[in-house]
Amino acid sequence: MHFEVPKAKTFKEFGGEYLMIVVSILTALALEHGAQTLHHNHVAHQASERIEAELGANLADLKTVIEHNRVETARLRELGKVLREGVRAKVDDEALMKTFYGKSRGVMELAIHSPTFQREAWDVAVANQAISWMSAPTQARYAAAYASMRDVQAASNGGMVRFLDGAFLQDVSSNLQMGLSNPREVYRLINQISAAYDSVNGNLIILQRDLEKARAAAH
Repeated sequence: MHFEVPKAKTFKEFGGEYLMIVVSILTALALEHGAQTLHHNHVAHQASERIEAELGANLADLKTVIEHNRVETARLRELGKVLREGVRAKVDDEALMKTFYGKSRGVMELAIHSPTFQREAWDVAVANQAISWMSAPTQARYAAAYASMRDVQAASNGGMVRFLDGAFLQDVSSNLQMGLSNPREVYRLINQISAAYDSVNGNLIILQRDLEKARAAAH
């Protein structure tokens, strides 16, 4: 910043020129601060719009995944019901499995879906410090939403590992393909897969509520 040294000869003249210099400096600083504040607000607003759009896209994907898993769980439970009631009624294993094959096409798939959450808008906002120029409640709302997405993804993966016996799944699936399975082992497998679906979808439904709440707070 450049300024000229006062050239006044009297104290009064010096005081006047000094005051003018101080006012000029303060004005320049105020203008600079105002310009920076305006720029920061603009960047923060743009970042917020991108994050809101990203959260909306993640929520839409989440709903699609939840519905897919719900349909698959219902299908599995219906197949399990056929086996359970057949075993209780002491239906011959071969006849019962024939009925099962007709309903399942002899395929036992593990088709649990989990959303692939977008994080680009959030990561960019953190990298360029746009988050720091948002209000504290907005920062907290976004941080909580993205933390929930990260935690739910980890919990969902853990749920599948906890409920599924990989070796048993492979063995029963292979037996089904060869026509060697019995109703009891298939029923146990269905229960394992259904439990994994329930675990994953339970976490996703909680996340859906969190994201809906986070987005509602913006309006």
